Amino acid sequence: MLSHRPNKYYLLGQYDNFLQFAGQKDGTTRCAQIVQLLLANHVDHNVSDPLVAVQLDASNAFCSVYRQPQFDVLALKTSRSYDDGRVQVGDELPRPRTLDKYWGYFLSMQGNASTMRFSDNQGVTHHLPCSKGGQQGDGLETIRFAVTVHPSIGRVCARHLDCKVVGICDDIIIIARLSKALSCAVEMKKILKSDLDMDLNVPKFNVFFPDTSFSLDTPRSALDSAVRADPALADLAAMGAGVSTDGMRVAGFPVCVDAWVKTFVEKKARSVITDVAN
Repeated sequence: MLSHRPNKYYLLGQYDNFLQFAGQKDGTTRCAQIVQLLLANHVDHNVSDPLVAVQLDASNAFCSVYRQPQFDVLALKTSRSYDDGRVQVGDELPRPRTLDKYWGYFLSMQGNASTMRFSDNQGVTHHLPCSKGGQQGDGLETIRFAVTVHPSIGRVCARHLDCKVVGICDDIIIIARLSKALSCAVEMKKILKSDLDMDLNVPKFNVFFPDTSFSLDTPRSALDSAVRADPALADLAAMGAGVSTDGMRVAGFPVCVDAWVKTFVEKKARSVITDVAN
């Protein structure tokens, strides 16, 4: 049996300011705890450029990501250029050594177009050739996805060392002062698209301000001003980021203000009870 956890030093230690918790034991909880810890430092930042957590999520990520970057990671070398030309064909790549012997498995599963089947609202079954991504829910898909996207995300993080970035699969949280976090986010958006053909999920693009002294108008004004002040951030303006000051969800796990977390958990519990009754 293949372990679902590749070398932890690859996903958690390859980049100084980026931790990827996909495939780790209780990774969602650990990811949320790290976010909570990093946000606790908000008192050291001024109101004009406060500490924030920018939350990014990709649309239909598992199914849409290119497959070739996965094979490039496993082969230790690139077959195409990446990172806006900074990485050229033949450049070496880091890789998780624990996956070396599974080249044949990934080749058989991802090296050819697979057949996706779905039934429409008329009950007609359709068969579509699929040459991108993989099926979310597959036992190895979480690791395959994380290994594929790790170098692209990590290279962006390495250019934004003022930011601390944590991720659980395609759920990426950038923690830094507002101006720095937005700068990292706009470059992340560009590289995810060009390297991996991943598009950000607009409804899940959120900016969390942990300073509880802010009214909701203050962070919204600060965000709008920061975007207007830097032409390089224009690509984010059209996405209409959500703003919150009381709490956020990290891969479904609530963090920050205790009262908000309590309300979230109570609402979730009622939802589960209703589902069980049904």
